[in-house]
Amino acid sequence: MRQGLGRWRGVILIGAALWAAVLAACRGPVPAGGEGAVPTVTVVAVHDGDTVRVRGADARVQVVRLATIDAPELDQPDGVAARDALRERVLGQTVWLEPRGRDRYGRTLAVLWLPQDGGATDVALEAVEAGWAWHYRAHAHEQPVPERWRYALAETIARQQGRGLWQRADAVPPWEWRRHRRSPAGVSFTELPVPAGTAPVPLGASALD
Repeated sequence: MRQGLGRWRGVILIGAALWAAVLAACRGPVPAGGEGAVPTVTVVAVHDGDTVRVRGADARVQVVRLATIDAPELDQPDGVAARDALRERVLGQTVWLEPRGRDRYGRTLAVLWLPQDGGATDVALEAVEAGWAWHYRAHAHEQPVPERWRYALAETIARQQGRGLWQRADAVPPWEWRRHRRSPAGVSFTELPVPAGTAPVPLGASALD
């Protein structure tokens, strides 16, 4: 029995050491002005748990979709809570924007970094750690491997500890929610209840994938 416990303790310690190494390997990008710099922007609005509006130094406002996560839609359970959690964290804050391309709606895909303690915190990773978003596995192959590991582990821990939306045993991934919502008329949506007091987001450019 003691030998078994010792083995598991060793596995946990090794896992913790690897996790610490992964975290240490990524303190965030270099802010504007340095070598390999990324733009510094201010968050001026938060649409939902993975989409914000930012204003740059040139006063231009752009819509930014957090590239690495998928948060609940506003018309599904915990969608408003996910938005409010992100809003409380970043609204009005100056962040570093690391571009990752554009989506089909023309939004900037990016990782947002919140300067903190001499480094920077990945805003999207925080959302996953708090249980307010899924790691966007459909696009995980586009992430650097250490980043991909961090997100996967963060979601696993959030699920196990019942954080945020993981307090629900029937949490529905937003990509499934959108698929059901866009299904032809006649399909039953009874397994996907809409929270009281909310209305579906119109399809089209405002339907956020």
